[in-house]
Amino acid sequence: MVETLSELLQRCRTGDADAVAALVGRFRHWALDLARALVHDDGLAEDVVQETFLAALRGLDGLRDADAFPGWLRQILRRQAGRMTRKYGDAVPWDAEQIGAEDACPNERVERDELHKIVRDALDRLPPTERDTAVRFYIEQQRCSEIAQTLSVPPGTVRRRLFDARARLRDMLLGFLDDGHEVRNTKSSPTDLPF
Repeated sequence: MVETLSELLQRCRTGDADAVAALVGRFRHWALDLARALVHDDGLAEDVVQETFLAALRGLDGLRDADAFPGWLRQILRRQAGRMTRKYGDAVPWDAEQIGAEDACPNERVERDELHKIVRDALDRLPPTERDTAVRFYIEQQRCSEIAQTLSVPPGTVRRRLFDARARLRDMLLGFLDDGHEVRNTKSSPTDLPF
């Protein structure tokens, strides 16, 4: 029987080390992906995730609704990413020892990292409201209704911002790599963006 998030959080509150390990295991991959998108560095992202879980575990007694945990954790992660980026700066040296750690071919990782940087740079050039909305939708994988509630705007405004962001990103990324390094379909769907 799969343990509910509420049950797991309750066990974490009592200091159960197995529950803490299970909670971290359940959310770590998602948190690491978000941290990488926010700080643009694998090593710093690992630190952000570690600090995020420590802060979350310390503040767990203040969380009243277990269903709110993912959004609550996301906000803690965003604060930690901002704090650590200010502390260590945006440009952290690349650790050459990590080449090939995840991929069989180092060239594939370099190419993927280059493509991610191109997309992140394009996101950074979007107007602030479109950038924030696009990051929440594509990187953080929030639903339009969640974004609307968080930003205190109607869902139609969120959809319009996403539409505008996609159009701008398509124009900026036209000619960059997809599979064969060229984006050929100018009418790509949201899931076609290489995040």
